[in-house]
Amino acid sequence: MTIDMKWIASIASLTFLLGLAAGATEAQEEAPRIRVAYVAPERVHSQSKDPGIIFQDLFDQPPQDYFEYNPAGGSFVWNGNAGYGGGGAMRCEFAVGQVEAGSLRVLFGRNPVGKGIRSTETFREIYWRVYVKHETGWKGNPAKFARATCLAAPNWSQGFIAHVWGGKGDSLCIDPATGITGNLRVTDRYNDFAHLRWIGSRQTETPLFSPSESDRWVCVESHIRLNSPDRNDGVFELWIDGHKEASRTDLDWHGTWNEFAINAVFLENYWNAGSVKRQARSFDNFVIATHPIGPIVASNLPTLSRTPGGNSTWEAQAASDPDGMDVVWSSRPVDGAKTELVIAPETGAFAGSRAGKRDLASAGLTWLRLREKRGSNGWSAWTSWHSFFRTTAQQRL
Repeated sequence: MTIDMKWIASIASLTFLLGLAAGATEAQEEAPRIRVAYVAPERVHSQSKDPGIIFQDLFDQPPQDYFEYNPAGGSFVWNGNAGYGGGGAMRCEFAVGQVEAGSLRVLFGRNPVGKGIRSTETFREIYWRVYVKHETGWKGNPAKFARATCLAAPNWSQGFIAHVWGGKGDSLCIDPATGITGNLRVTDRYNDFAHLRWIGSRQTETPLFSPSESDRWVCVESHIRLNSPDRNDGVFELWIDGHKEASRTDLDWHGTWNEFAINAVFLENYWNAGSVKRQARSFDNFVIATHPIGPIVASNLPTLSRTPGGNSTWEAQAASDPDGMDVVWSSRPVDGAKTELVIAPETGAFAGSRAGKRDLASAGLTWLRLREKRGSNGWSAWTSWHSFFRTTAQQRL
């Protein structure tokens, strides 16, 4: 009997390729498809009496108190039903190929324009936070997202800019730039790229703009602290859903120049190459403060809502830390037709630091993750820990 070695090699090659395809299919099916869309807030918390709050907009009404609002011909408008857990939000809709789709600009502190909020104060350190949701099937990285800056002249020449904008792939990055050399401002107009000096970007990890992360509210918080005169100790940090994903602590924002400090934060919808299709995103819960802001506040027995899609059985877990080292509650399997779940003893079991308890710890932070069952393939991988929230200070008995 003659053995055809070419035939055996072909079969082996085909088997190998089929194995790769099966592995790819299995890996693809293992990837989780659902996320926590949002956690129902306990109530609206007014922070207007907190002296650390510079500006706050929960978008219960159309934009007010902004230095500039650009609706871009109706592309960026208030919607009374598009907000986090219901209520109002700013909704931006890009048309195919659209570049400029609107912005909101807050002016505060000492500034050369002579307008804005608390215009006699100097702010050398701020935090800003906003929630953003990209509609189902969002595609592409829209480049501009937000920035904190120093307007240093009436023509908007800038002393420095803390850019939060599109990084590699589907992620954000921080990209600081300065218009100061020594003790002199060298910029002479807004976005004076010819004279700006870029001082070191950092990438984030969460693929914020990928389809898998669409249709859920994501908390984005940034922190900027100016450097001591002529020292490289300035700070620029970014958290996504309570995970610090980008950080610089060695920046020289402004040399010894100190005519103005941080005095503006802009939310932006500007897609350099134009949107790849018609698609929309929404902004809510926008806050600028002198201290860390953190997430929304929910009850100690909160309700989570998951993203739509599929009707597979699913499960949820809660942890008291962003890495899931202390899992404090695990649900029982949930019918795939249900998209809401109360974190409670009746729906799961408390564990870890909450073992034997009947609710989440008061005034604590909690992160969530999900997984779903795929028929005969078993359970999918867990999602990353996301959709974090703070519980109320009053604990239930």
